[in-house]
Amino acid sequence: MSPPTDRACIGHIADERARLIGRYGADDLHVGTADEHLRALSRARFASLAYRRPRKRPFIQPRGGFPSVAKQRALTVAFDEAGADFLPLTIDSHTRHNDYRTASDLLAAGLAEDRDLLNGYPLASHGVELTRRVFEGIERPISLRHGTPDARLLAEIALAAGITEIEGGGLSYTLPYSRGFPLERALVHWQYVDRLCAVTGPADAPVHRESFGPLTATLVPPVITAVVQLCELLLAAEQGVRSFAVSFGQTGSFEQDVALADVLRHMSAKLLARFGFPDVHVSLVYHQWMGAFPTEASLAWQLIAVSAAVSRLAGADKVVIKTPEEALGIPSIDGNAAAVRAVRYVLDMFPDATTVDNDAIDEERDLIGSEVEHVLEHIFALPTTALLSSVHQAVLTGAIDVPFAPHEQNAGRLITGRGCDRRIRILDAAAVPISAEDLRRERRLHGQRSPEQGQLWEQLLRDIRLLV
Repeated sequence: MSPPTDRACIGHIADERARLIGRYGADDLHVGTADEHLRALSRARFASLAYRRPRKRPFIQPRGGFPSVAKQRALTVAFDEAGADFLPLTIDSHTRHNDYRTASDLLAAGLAEDRDLLNGYPLASHGVELTRRVFEGIERPISLRHGTPDARLLAEIALAAGITEIEGGGLSYTLPYSRGFPLERALVHWQYVDRLCAVTGPADAPVHRESFGPLTATLVPPVITAVVQLCELLLAAEQGVRSFAVSFGQTGSFEQDVALADVLRHMSAKLLARFGFPDVHVSLVYHQWMGAFPTEASLAWQLIAVSAAVSRLAGADKVVIKTPEEALGIPSIDGNAAAVRAVRYVLDMFPDATTVDNDAIDEERDLIGSEVEHVLEHIFALPTTALLSSVHQAVLTGAIDVPFAPHEQNAGRLITGRGCDRRIRILDAAAVPISAEDLRRERRLHGQRSPEQGQLWEQLLRDIRLLV
């Protein structure tokens, strides 16, 4: 049995940092660069401090990344002027997979041809000094959004550039984003990132960590979302992280969204108290619909507005927003800024709205909570020597099983579908250790006869394209 403990902290990482930064070989990055810069940075730039301030609505954070410094700067200024509370730096796919050479080559070619050949910002190619210029004069927290199993170098550069929120985790940025990267190695690399965030910067303004809750954003049942979030929270707490956000993506059911938000808040507090991490401040982040998006602009705007309202009613601390151009390609600067203004308008319409409750939410809250308890207790009881090893073992045995994840170590045997009430239901739990009673409840609430073999894919596509 290996419950979470601060004795799992990896301690000093100075030697490993020196080797990593030495291999990078940039003149503007040294072991002390991030710490020195963060200590001198305006406190308005720290995500952890923002989350602790009273507010009447969720913070608004868009996504967005362009290859050139000039275009990323223009996007940042547009977001700032539109009223975004947190600003993003979204990384390109080559950098995400540590292919820095290809990212640099495509950046150079794109600049020469005056066109974008990357789908995000190549942070390692631009480095610390240029990236600082992107955010010069901006008094809002900057969030690193990427999808990287090995984010050690990205985190080093990001912190040195003044980015105070690092998204991701060993599970949430490996299973949905990678096929062959060894999961255990990714979990160890994210220990480095967590420890780096814990020891870097001023003591009164800790670097904030955020997990990625949507995962594959395709029929992921709430229990899997919650277990992944809570495991990454505890792994970060072990390394000394003091500010963390659990998150989840819009499920397609209002009742399930509110219930899942409640379970995440309750279980986060319960587990941190149980295992002796009372100083960790936890926030809740809601991602607007991450599935297939409507191509028709009017429908896309309707979906964005509804998602904004749900984020407020679910009591989210931050909402990560989408644009009306999601189905068409990489959103433009104007489309991004317009989405920020629209979401802010919706949220400002009911700044004092109270949370809602009804029998359906109560039922869902009870079911999700029971399932999460069963799965986590199974993980904590595994005969390993550390929580990291238990989490790794849980994936290999299918106790954590993310639907439609491409990773070769993900079991892929959990079967889900949407019930008549639009909620995501578990039809076959496979090796996910929920109770027999909870599985019966899932099937009863699904409320549909199992489809014939020829109808299975048609039903699956309908479920996936629910909000299109």
